[in-house]
Amino acid sequence: MADEGSSATSHAPIAGPLASGTTPSLTLARSLNCDSNALLSMPPFDLFVAQISSDSTEARVDAMKKLSIVGDAMGTKDTIEKLIPYLNDTLAKSEDSDEDDEILLLLAGQLAELVPGLVPGYEAMPLIPTLERLCCIDETVVRDKAVKTLNKIVPLLLPGGRYEDGMPFGLLRSTAQRLANADWFTAKVSAAGVLPTMYAFWNAHASRGAAADEVRREFRILFKDLSEDDTPMVRRSAAKNLGRFVEAVAGLTKSADDMIKSGAAQPAVADDNKRLVTFEIVPIFQALSADEQDSVRLLAVSCAGSVGCGLAREPSVTADVVLPVVRGGCADLSWRVRHNLSKIFATVTGSLGFVGPKHIARQTEVFKLFSGLLQDSEAEVRAAAVENIARMAQLGGADLFQAHIAPLLPALSDDLVMEVRSKLAQTLMDCCDPSICTALTDEIILQDFRPLLENFLNDEFAEVQLHILSKLSRVSHLLGQMDVVVNSILQMARAQNWRVRDAVGRLLPFLAEARGVSFFEDHLLEPWLKIMSDQVADVRAACIAGMPKLLSVCGSEWIMQEILPNYTRMYDESHSYLTRITVLRSFAALSVQDGENALKISDALMEQIVSLMLRGLTDSVPNVRLIAARGLGLVTISGQCDGGIMKSKIVPALNELVHQEQDIDCRYQCQLALEAKV
Repeated sequence: MADEGSSATSHAPIAGPLASGTTPSLTLARSLNCDSNALLSMPPFDLFVAQISSDSTEARVDAMKKLSIVGDAMGTKDTIEKLIPYLNDTLAKSEDSDEDDEILLLLAGQLAELVPGLVPGYEAMPLIPTLERLCCIDETVVRDKAVKTLNKIVPLLLPGGRYEDGMPFGLLRSTAQRLANADWFTAKVSAAGVLPTMYAFWNAHASRGAAADEVRREFRILFKDLSEDDTPMVRRSAAKNLGRFVEAVAGLTKSADDMIKSGAAQPAVADDNKRLVTFEIVPIFQALSADEQDSVRLLAVSCAGSVGCGLAREPSVTADVVLPVVRGGCADLSWRVRHNLSKIFATVTGSLGFVGPKHIARQTEVFKLFSGLLQDSEAEVRAAAVENIARMAQLGGADLFQAHIAPLLPALSDDLVMEVRSKLAQTLMDCCDPSICTALTDEIILQDFRPLLENFLNDEFAEVQLHILSKLSRVSHLLGQMDVVVNSILQMARAQNWRVRDAVGRLLPFLAEARGVSFFEDHLLEPWLKIMSDQVADVRAACIAGMPKLLSVCGSEWIMQEILPNYTRMYDESHSYLTRITVLRSFAALSVQDGENALKISDALMEQIVSLMLRGLTDSVPNVRLIAARGLGLVTISGQCDGGIMKSKIVPALNELVHQEQDIDCRYQCQLALEAKV
């Protein structure tokens, strides 16, 4: 196939279904031992076969990268009848040779691109044998990609297509049996990855009855055998996929993590499914959680949330089944096990179902376990646990937060490892985000968070500072009671790191809202103007983005008295067109609504904005004229401009520029501004 990155020659474009305006590269022509002109008329399938049969690795890799393109060129019918059988035959022959793993990896990924866009789900069964072979390859990345593709295709094999009797159920059942009962561990590793999807497919599409129940029982036995395999890699794969298998057996359609994070109510779990989870899956979970290999245990404990949801979050059951595993994981001698449990601790806590005064004792125990992870000797464990603080606060409430988490925050804020401090800064601001946590009151934030915020804003690492600055607007209503925090922000307006200056610029309008207009005039106006003239474009853009907020807080009259004279002076004294662009964009931004606040621009201010934009239309630099035309478009869209000004000033100026402007981009922006009027 022609290399898309090759340079063009005098050849005519490729004709036929692969026409793309490119011509075959000389490298490709040499690899196929074929005249480049002959490639122009070669059918896509023949070209693919020629490339894939070539001795050149480059040509074969190029062919496999374009497998989905070849399929599109051939069409659905020829892809199913010619291309897929050819791939099956080629892969079968390659098992006796050392086929390049890169090509097999590309094949596994490209097969996923064929379904369902080109090959309908009910026509995709011929891909299953190919993917089954790829699931047995020694190379791990090839197997993983094949399992991922198989898991994508299986749910699309909807009954009702052109199947023979018993299909696709018979094919999937036999595939699972061959993979799980294979002699070599590679196939068994893949089997653990596809069994949850196949079980879920049976739940969704198989008819109710003894036959379907028998197949599901067989799948559970196969998974149990894999979890007890002598090879650690197989048990590791079983532990990795145990959560998905539990959810499939329980009949859940969403993962435990999605349910807990969204705060969705626990879906009903049928009594039969709950019984299967309790008596067949829970023993697997307990055995893998106590495995001698820590690489198995760390994956098993991370499935605790799925097991809890599979048991319908019934406290009486999870206390006996899941909580002991969590307790053991928190005390595990391997830091990797504790680390994996720390990462999903909030999900596990939510799945236990310990809600209400009746379960306060168990809630307290869970929070004590969590506080132990926050004080772990390994920094990786502490950092992972810290990320769960906001969700744990939401799950446990203010009392448990203050009793078990708040006392540990000062020590964590002084942690010697920067990553721990960075994660803590991020999660503290998440605690102030209503979409994540609503359990903490303003009093708690001021009492427990204010000293930490002061500490983080003076941290030696900019990453820690940025996590606070970028989200400090979430507590803007409390900044009036945080004098030290405000002083730190003002000092950081001169920080060497431009990202810090950018964050400060975006925060200053919120400080004006919290501390008042007079405070902005006395303390913030000078930093604002310095940021406005910063050498870094993104820092200047922070002031542009803050103009709507500043207008809603301070009003049009204040903008005209304090901001307009300074900006006009900057425009007049500018030595760079970038300064003029920044000023024009700032005033154009005033025409953009600030959130839900109504847009209110006085007639006098609007007249000044229009005058400055019209002045920009006459600038000698095309970029400035373009920004001025775009600004007039925003003014027009806002509907705040007086009709007389539109008719007498804006429209004539734009029409004149459309006819006189030589720069095509400027003319285009002027036309857009005129069309906005309509």
